[in-house]
Amino acid sequence: MEAYEIRILRMDGNPAVITQQKYLNADAAIAAAKLLSAGRQFEVWNDDTCVYSTRVKREMRGPSPRPAA
Repeated sequence: MEAYEIRILRMDGNPAVITQQKYLNADAAIAAAKLLSAGRQFEVWNDDTCVYSTRVKREMRGPSPRPAA
C-alpha cells in the first residue's frame, strides 16, 4: 500500500480540501477521489508526482495547430 494525496480543487484551481490516505494502487486512489470530489475538479498525487488530474488547462501556449495546406 502506498500513500496518496487527494486534492479537491476550487474553481480557481487552488486546493479546497487535501486528504492523505493509503491505497492499494493509483486506480483505487483515483476511484476514491472521484467519490470525494462529487463532480468537482481534483488531483491525485503520489509523493511529488501527480498521477491523475481533472484540471482543465485554460491557457494555450503557442499557435493553435492547423492542418497542412
